[in-house]
Amino acid sequence: MPEKDSEDSFYYLNAYQDDITPGQKMTILHNISFNDWRAGPHIAPLVTLTREEVTQRKEASITLEKELYAQLKKLAAAWDEQAAQTMLLERALEYLQTPEVEHTSNEWKQDKNGIWEISNRTYKMRYKISYEKAADVYLVSWGIIYNAPKQPDSNYRNYWGDSIYVARQDKKKYPSMEAAQHYIQGRFDLYCHLFREISPPVPNECRRMFSINGHLAPGYTLAPPDKSEPSKQTVDDLLACLDDADMAESCAKPPEKSREEQSKSVAKRKHIPTR
Repeated sequence: MPEKDSEDSFYYLNAYQDDITPGQKMTILHNISFNDWRAGPHIAPLVTLTREEVTQRKEASITLEKELYAQLKKLAAAWDEQAAQTMLLERALEYLQTPEVEHTSNEWKQDKNGIWEISNRTYKMRYKISYEKAADVYLVSWGIIYNAPKQPDSNYRNYWGDSIYVARQDKKKYPSMEAAQHYIQGRFDLYCHLFREISPPVPNECRRMFSINGHLAPGYTLAPPDKSEPSKQTVDDLLACLDDADMAESCAKPPEKSREEQSKSVAKRKHIPTR
């Protein structure tokens, strides 16, 4: 531990933990301990006094010490208010620096892994059809998620626990490419209304997901409340009762293969989704 500045100090001071993180934390922690190697000259005049006199001086010193502590508490309270302002300004900067979400402007696009995607600022639908040679079936995996902006701190991304999924299905089996494609078309028809605008309104229940530091992200609007709208569970229950043939092809179709490409893929037992 470091000593007090002067060489004849009668105590050690430990203030190593003093620190400040602007907008977050202030630490002032001081510990003193007795240095008997150099205490002699300081304690000598005190031990000539009576016990009562030393006790009185001690109580007076404690009183002054508590007064100084009270002053420090007031200064700490002032720091609280100022640090809160610093924190608020930092959060405002984080909001202003929020990057725009990536999307395909409601167009179907395929990535290098053969996954098809259509997306906008609020929703993203992806699907993939693959061929499983051992079982001689086509596997269809798809999902629709909220295309929410990235939170400033990745450590608390989606910390509120909301599900990012609107709907999804994993590895549903079909005997042919045509049947698999028809299934995807049916699912897209059910949700195609989500891909008519570049920035569809955000559902009220997802407001926090689309907010940065408590404020709705730039460029987004909230959907007006609609009490007559069925719940997600109701929609899922109805979907479970529908056959693929019940799905009307009322919207733009997801990318399909040409007949020549489909024939080649079926012959090779390998599927690569293309338009």
